[in-house]
Amino acid sequence: MSLNKIKFENCQVKKAIVSSNSLDSEVDLRKCIQCEYEESLFNDTVQVNFIVANVAGTTNGSTLMEGLPLVGTEDFNLVIADPSDNIIDVKLNVNKVTPIRKDTQQEQIGLTLTSEEYIRNEERQAAVVKRYDGKVSLHIEDILIENLKTEKDLYIDDTSNNYNFIGNVRKPLYVINWLAKKSIPSSDAKKGDSAGFMFYETSEGFHFKSIDSLFAQEHVSSYIFSNTPDVLENTDQYDGVIVRMELDNRMIANQKYRMGTFSTKLIAFNPFNCEYKIIEQDASEADDGTTHAGKNLPILNEKFNARSTRTTYVLKDVGTLPTGKDPREQVKKHEEETFEVEAILNQAARRYNQMMLGAVKIDIAPNFSLHAGDCVFIDVPDTGGGSTDKFVSGKYLIATCKHAIRAGKGVTKLLLIRDSVGRKGKPHSGSMVN
Repeated sequence: MSLNKIKFENCQVKKAIVSSNSLDSEVDLRKCIQCEYEESLFNDTVQVNFIVANVAGTTNGSTLMEGLPLVGTEDFNLVIADPSDNIIDVKLNVNKVTPIRKDTQQEQIGLTLTSEEYIRNEERQAAVVKRYDGKVSLHIEDILIENLKTEKDLYIDDTSNNYNFIGNVRKPLYVINWLAKKSIPSSDAKKGDSAGFMFYETSEGFHFKSIDSLFAQEHVSSYIFSNTPDVLENTDQYDGVIVRMELDNRMIANQKYRMGTFSTKLIAFNPFNCEYKIIEQDASEADDGTTHAGKNLPILNEKFNARSTRTTYVLKDVGTLPTGKDPREQVKKHEEETFEVEAILNQAARRYNQMMLGAVKIDIAPNFSLHAGDCVFIDVPDTGGGSTDKFVSGKYLIATCKHAIRAGKGVTKLLLIRDSVGRKGKPHSGSMVN
């Protein structure tokens, strides 16, 4: 690898077809001004910002907005390619139309595109209404297929716990994210030490993944900052160079303590047998049952090592919606706890708050094979420039992945996060490099 091999050109919008809602016509918008495709762990669906300039009279004898006409909800097929011919092919819908500029000769329009499931989520017939019994992971699959009518591929991690509930006419995407906080992974973590899932979409489909399984992945690519000393040797380990980097320290001590990132207390009362229980747990006690991206959690000042910094009070829902279709079967299970509060509630709170202890924003040459939810390995120089920074470098999770194309040139912008600090593992060249 060498710096002169970095390619930012030859990115293409191969297809950008928008179809009219009212007429049997479609318009090719490949010659756009700008296309920004984005996936994120924090968004339910993908989003594209698309800016196009159109000459008056070229769409059914009129402007694009009038001639199509362009009002929103139109089908939009987008295909983009990077210099290595990695393709993103997605079918979207127009969610928002923003007129930017208009004169007698030309109009400039901004389109916000999203997945059809994002719009269908607002339909009354998509609401979650029935009762659900059993594993949470099966509920997620059921809601995506039956309520959101998705035909996309589903990548759903198995959950080890059951949760019974009634939909109560809530929106499906709300219910899925609500269930994510009530889920225990069946692998990569130990029950009682970790909990919490993420729901998001990439061009490959919908994902419901545990936080621990995301950090447990092998990294798919390795990158090195362009002024790191190691860039001059052992370059076969790396897939590319980081051309811009911004470190973002998300470890704000008082806020992390307030949210129970490292230590929590649970006070639970069981109305069935009047049991009053206090459970205190800190992150170090759960460390063996948790999968981290870095070497270890940050070492905190001992004088602030209080037993707990966040207390949660819970009334257990014992006997609520016991499993079984037959009432006699339900009566037999009347002592079951629907929500395993002692193994989920505070564990999930800690994991969600640990996710972004470290964050790095980087720009690299366009690589459309990278997705939100992938792991990458980065190496950066220490301040003296003599070696690699072993504190910041290491494996990170892609929280947000944005591919931007403008005038035939492209860039991939990544927000990388991890739940711990320290360089663990080694870089290696992935299979996606040509």
